[in-house]
Amino acid sequence: MKPANLPTLVIAGVVLALAALAIIAKPWDWLRRSAEVDVVVTLAPVERHLRPLVVRVSGTLQPIQEVDVTSRLAGRLTEVNFKTGDFVTAGALVALVSSGVVAERARTAEADLSASRKLLQGKEQASEQADKQLARWRELYNQQLIARRDVEAAEIEAATARAQLDLLRAQIAQEEAMLAQVVQVQQLARIVAPVSGVVTGALSVGAPVNEARAILSIGQTERLKLVGEVAADLAELVHEGMTVAITPRQGTARARTGTLTRLDKTAPGEFLSVEISVDNRDRAWKIGVPVDASLTLARQEPVLTIPLSALLTEAGKQYVYLVADRRALRRAVEVAESADPAVIRSGLKVGDQVIVSDLGKIKDGTRVIIRGK
Repeated sequence: MKPANLPTLVIAGVVLALAALAIIAKPWDWLRRSAEVDVVVTLAPVERHLRPLVVRVSGTLQPIQEVDVTSRLAGRLTEVNFKTGDFVTAGALVALVSSGVVAERARTAEADLSASRKLLQGKEQASEQADKQLARWRELYNQQLIARRDVEAAEIEAATARAQLDLLRAQIAQEEAMLAQVVQVQQLARIVAPVSGVVTGALSVGAPVNEARAILSIGQTERLKLVGEVAADLAELVHEGMTVAITPRQGTARARTGTLTRLDKTAPGEFLSVEISVDNRDRAWKIGVPVDASLTLARQEPVLTIPLSALLTEAGKQYVYLVADRRALRRAVEVAESADPAVIRSGLKVGDQVIVSDLGKIKDGTRVIIRGK
């Protein structure tokens, strides 16, 4: 008999080793399976119900009315006291505007008035002196110590001095009026808020402004609105004046009741534009808050529900456990409402049963025993 060569012996050794490992592994696999503990679970059926059709509109809250604050004075912003998101009260100083033209007019008016007032003192003294001189000349004339022409000359001089004084006083009154007008125009540089509300947008310091450009916009927050769309085939079920439940998506603010205030049925297309308003006089809700609005319609729709306790969430996705061949089977679902019972949009059907107990003890593939069976 011819002896086996070395490669043949190596292959035979490998085959024998693998066979030995398989024989050894079987008892360990049996031990692992025998050590697995069955989890006793409770099941609940997926149920079908009829309920009023609920239409949802999502979006962010916006002010019903916004007021643009402008400057009647053309110039540049030198001060802005509020930024977007700040609350401002009516009458508060929101900005200052600087105008080079008005500032130059003010400087010129002040300089002219100052110069005229300095001249006024000299003219008043000159007029007073001319009147005194005239009175003295008249006394001398009455005593027949001077000629009549001397008195007439003094009268002309006194009249001229009074005329110059009156003219200067009129000029000063005019310059004071001009300065008051410039000061009044300068008051336009102080921009105040005409209403109370939240600043929804503002320019920065240094920006050029005029009557056509808003320095900032103020959204009044006593009532807020949500603008959205509903399917056009629901037009007969949706109407203005409907009560709407509005729920914030984040935070701890409570749900509120709003009103459908506008429904546009004229625009062609698959959707109708709606506007929903909500009272916010306590200013608990902020502009820009994302919310969901629910409109309950006079029509029934079938829905699938499960107990909320059956619903699990992982990495932002929701799932449940069913039972197949005595083992837990993980099933992804899409949830329409996370109330109790939860409304399932997809992933389950009538007749399915979901695990509602001991969910912390099981995972996909865990062996289970159904309680009561």
